[in-house]
Amino acid sequence: MAESRSEVYTCYDHRPQTKEGEEMKAKIKFLPLLLAMIVLFVTSAFATKQYTVVKGDTLWSIARRYGVDWTEIASFNGIENEYSLKVGTVLKIPHSFSEQTVLITNGDHEIPAVVCMPDGDGPFPAVVMLHGTGSNKDEAGGGYLLTAPALAKAGIASIRFDFIGNGDSKADYINYNFTSAVSDTNAAFDYMAGLKSIDPNRIGVMGWSQGGTIAMLAAGHNRSFRSVVCWAGAPDLKLIGTAENYEIAKANGYYELTFDWRPSLKLGLQWFEEVYNTDVLQVFSNSSAPVLAINGAMDTVVDPVNAQRIVDASSNKNSRVLLIEGADHTFNIFTGDMTAFNKLIAATVDWFADTL
Repeated sequence: MAESRSEVYTCYDHRPQTKEGEEMKAKIKFLPLLLAMIVLFVTSAFATKQYTVVKGDTLWSIARRYGVDWTEIASFNGIENEYSLKVGTVLKIPHSFSEQTVLITNGDHEIPAVVCMPDGDGPFPAVVMLHGTGSNKDEAGGGYLLTAPALAKAGIASIRFDFIGNGDSKADYINYNFTSAVSDTNAAFDYMAGLKSIDPNRIGVMGWSQGGTIAMLAAGHNRSFRSVVCWAGAPDLKLIGTAENYEIAKANGYYELTFDWRPSLKLGLQWFEEVYNTDVLQVFSNSSAPVLAINGAMDTVVDPVNAQRIVDASSNKNSRVLLIEGADHTFNIFTGDMTAFNKLIAATVDWFADTL
């Protein structure tokens, strides 16, 4: 049984899985500095507004007009000397944004969530962000912490939340399954659709690894999702739910999934039954939304060929595959080299900006 658990970790954990994994883990202590550096990238990478400089303008006055920091405008527009503004220069203005923690009641449990909202009246499009196995709403290496502001600066709101038994959720993970996850996703959709600042007809969904699985199921069941992005989306989860592990769940009511970086999780029997009896791609084919299926070309956790399988299952001719060369399952976020992850964020923001 211990050997089986080790195999599961190798197959679907978000953490490094190669023999260099220990080395990578050591680098995690540098993540706060790394995140600060990438936030600078995020604040200067996407914009939807423009302003033409007139006589008397300064970066400070323009920044006050739009409610952003003048350094963000300078950084985004490549301005090294803040006193060198020229009349007629067209500046790109990033959205400022705010985040709010909320609790969404869904049946017998509450969903801890964070809403990231561009400043302004809206109505804005929005994205529901779904995390992977054993992770939480901020995702591996803070991946969603970086992506939500990037979306907001492009004028796209988002909500990221903890599935049952993860992160700040008080519910028991044994009750997590496809049905509960899709239900929580729809609850997050309904919450956003009910906000005055959100356009309910322009809401998309994205997910990483098993989060991608749930994104496909949610879009297939709820055609109100207008666009989908999968990061290493997994159409088949039997690498976790092996036949051996399924038998253990039948005997005990659950299978204990262990990790070396967080407490173990009890995969309930219903999760196994739904994994074995759900054709994820068939369900997803009911969605009319376009999908961008992104994989790292070096992903050893979810085979990159699955990206094409997802696109082939889509009923929308605008769906497409993006393979990021040299990227692993976590898009190298733990390595200290953010090149691949920056490409991932940029592609995701551009996709939702075009399709919502």
